[in-house]
Parts: sequence; C-alpha cells; structure tokens
Amino acid sequence: MLLVFTLISILLWFMVRDRQAETAEINLLQMAHNVAPMLVFNDQDSATKELALVGEQQDVLFLGLRKPNGQLFAQYNSNQYIPSGSVMAQSGRESTRIYSGLKMLLYKPVEIQEQYEGDVVMVVDLTGLLYWFLRLTGFLALMISALFLVSAFMLTRVQRTALVPLLSLTNLAQRVSKEHNFQLRAQVVRDDEIGILTRSFNELLKRVDISQEELRQQLEQEQQQGQQLKQMVRTDPLTKLPNRVAFNSMLKEVTGSLEEPPRLSCLMFIDLDNFKFVNDNYGHEAGDETLIEVGNRISNIIRGNDLLCRLGGDEFALLLPDIESERNAEGLAGRIIENINQPIIVKNTVMPIGISIGLAYAPVDAVTPMELLNCADDAMYAAKRAGKNTFKVYSKKVSA
Repeated sequence: MLLVFTLISILLWFMVRDRQAETAEINLLQMAHNVAPMLVFNDQDSATKELALVGEQQDVLFLGLRKPNGQLFAQYNSNQYIPSGSVMAQSGRESTRIYSGLKMLLYKPVEIQEQYEGDVVMVVDLTGLLYWFLRLTGFLALMISALFLVSAFMLTRVQRTALVPLLSLTNLAQRVSKEHNFQLRAQVVRDDEIGILTRSFNELLKRVDISQEELRQQLEQEQQQGQQLKQMVRTDPLTKLPNRVAFNSMLKEVTGSLEEPPRLSCLMFIDLDNFKFVNDNYGHEAGDETLIEVGNRISNIIRGNDLLCRLGGDEFALLLPDIESERNAEGLAGRIIENINQPIIVKNTVMPIGISIGLAYAPVDAVTPMELLNCADDAMYAAKRAGKNTFKVYSKKVSA
C-alpha cells in the first residue's frame, strides 16, 4: 500500500508540476504577444509595466525581456531575486522549459510575422506548489492510516477488497499521465476511506480537466487576438490599405529576389496635389474622405498581386512586383492620373486635388529598398516641379 501511495504521489507531483508549467507557458505566450510591439517600437516603460503586471502574480521570481543580441530590455524581480549567469546565458530562440530544483525556467521567443525580435525569460518558484502538494498527500496519508487501523481487525478481507480500488487508482493515474486525458474517472464502489480517496482523486481530475478546458479556450482567444494585432500592425486604420510596415516587408522581398534573370519591378511614389488646401478649407473630415476615395479608385485599376499602401498623410506607394515592360507601368501611371482627375465630390463639393507620381524600377535604377524608395521619391518631386498632376520616371538627370 505504501508503494502504491508513493507511486500515486510521485505521479501526481509530476502531473501538477507539468500543469503548473503549462499554465505558466500559456501566460508567457500571451505576454510575448503583448510585449512584441513594445520591443519593436523600443517602448521600454510599457514593457516594464507589462512585465510587472505578470510578475506580481504569486511564485514569479523574475521576468526578463531581451533583445535578439541577448541584451536585457526590461525586467521584473521579486524579493531582490537576481538570476544567475547560467539563466541569462540560455538562448530563447526556441520555447524551452528547464527544471532546476524548486525553480522552473521558461524561455519563449518574441516573434512578429515569424521574425525573431527577442525573447522572454521567466523564473517560477515551485516551493508554494510543493507545500500545497505535501498538504494534499498528508491528507491522503491520514485517510490511508485510518484505513489501516480499521483493517487490523479484518486483515484478510481488507487485503482482498482494499487493494482493488487502490490498484484501479494507480492504473488510472498511469493512464492519465500517459494519455493526458483528465476526463477519466475512478469508479466509487464503497463509502469508506477508499471511497473518500477515490472521490478526492476524481475531484482532482475534474478540477484539472476544467482548468485545462479554460486554458484551451484562453489560448484560442489569445491566438485570435494575436492575429487581430498582426492585422492591425500592417493596416492603415483610415483607408484599410496596407501601411508602411507591410510596404517595407514587400519591398524587401522584391528587391531581395535572387531570381536569374531578375524580374523587372516598379515602385510608384504617389503624392496628392493641393491636399493641404482641402484640409485647410474643407476640414479634415473632407480630407479623410478624399484619401479613402483616392485609395479606392487606385485599387480598382491595379492587378491582384500589386500592393497599394498608404505611407502616411497624403502619400501612397504602389509596388508592381512583376511587370513585362516599363511601358506597362507608365501606362498604368497615366490611367491613375486620369482616374483621380475625375471629380471627387465630398458633401456636394468637388475637391480640387491632383496627383503627382514618381516611378523607379528595380533592378534598373536600384537594388536595395532604400535606394529604390529614394529614386521614386526624387522622380515624384520632379513631377511636382514639372507642374504637378503628372508622372515622371527616375533618371540621374531628373534627380540632379
């Protein structure tokens, strides 16, 4: 009986410890989603507050947010706990769980769009969990001791009847540990101490099962929130077009293509003419509606694989990742100007705007994202100098 009880206690300890670890990992995953924008935008104060909110939970000794180079960006310490060098030396590029005595070390990478931005380190103290487990096993031990006192009078009968439910509990614990199926239940066949033990074990499995389901639902919600956050990070809230983050990512893909021969691509830098006049004389609401209409009109005449982005203000960028010739891109620029020159009416008033476009080609004019963007920007300003409401193709003469 002692052997069976010890085995059950060991199995339960590992189950409870692993459940505690899974709970901590889910919390760490949620925190990694929350602090990712803070790490990207170098918002150290917000990151420190976020770590403190999680770190103030019971049993958390240390929380650290590190940059990709291992430098500590923000941290939370409990009771002057200082992590050892071996804790901080561990790489967090992969999710890792390490047990060190009564401390559990967790490492979780911080990623945005599958790009490694840093990692989060958590040190959890398992002492409180151990005390709770010892109290539970002590309670179970008291019940079993009482059973032994009663069994002294009817030893033979008790040996035949008591070992069966205990072995059943042992087998059930082994199945739960192996299958991780917390919906399993032990059959209560008697109302004595064994029955109490069985009910207690069933109640423990029930609580773990409920906790597991709640954690699963929480994880699904966090994943949905993470997807919404990723979408918000890459979308302009006014026009619903991709923003500068999405544009920079696509521009890197186009200019970084290793195809031979390289594909011809075009970048159009677009700026509205007289937009400040619209804002000053008709109000920012009219300006916002004008920007939305401009985005819709351009979107309606481009291809499905072309990327139209709003960079900010009245600036747009149109990336054509694969074109047959420069003539096709210039023809599209002309159609965009004609389309925008059609009256844009907001509140029964025609908005007096035009559009200036600068074109640059990769790899003809530039092979890096910044160079290509600068070339298109120079061409756009050349269109402004030429009288606005037109387009210009980049050349070194135009740039000069």
